[in-house]
Amino acid sequence: MFPLGHVGIGTHLIPKPVRDRLPWRWLALGCLLPDILDKPVWLAAQWLGAESPLFDTARMFGHTIFFLVALLVAARRWRASSWLLGLAYGVPTHFLLDVLTDAAMGGGFGVWKSWIVWPWELPRLRTFLSASPVEELGMELTSRTYLTGELIGGALLLWDYLRQRNSNAAE
Repeated sequence: MFPLGHVGIGTHLIPKPVRDRLPWRWLALGCLLPDILDKPVWLAAQWLGAESPLFDTARMFGHTIFFLVALLVAARRWRASSWLLGLAYGVPTHFLLDVLTDAAMGGGFGVWKSWIVWPWELPRLRTFLSASPVEELGMELTSRTYLTGELIGGALLLWDYLRQRNSNAAE
């Protein structure tokens, strides 16, 4: 899924009382954080020609249960830190949306098992391997699943923006 889908849908998966209590920018960043961490590493490895199965997927450390647990521990440790709580609530929505996207793309619901504990269980290369990052992006840009996620996410973000604007105008 792309950014609008992850942020628009992801922030709406977080319960409204939590969403209203935490800074939206940190929730949104949490919804994107796994990709912000992993995609640049994957792109660099692809362009540099890294010959390691560790870099055959764009879902690495940021997409693992280990990262999520570390974030939850830090959020619990520094409870007054609303930015950490925002990140901690956003990251699981990213995982859920990636699992659903994989299933819609024909990967089934079991694909997550190969990235949630990376690097101990590496993805099956046939599942993720593409000729290049450009080819991968091209496939995603033409995918109904990705485009639908972006449209829904964008619509939710626009709806939130208009509601907020109308609420501010009424005051």
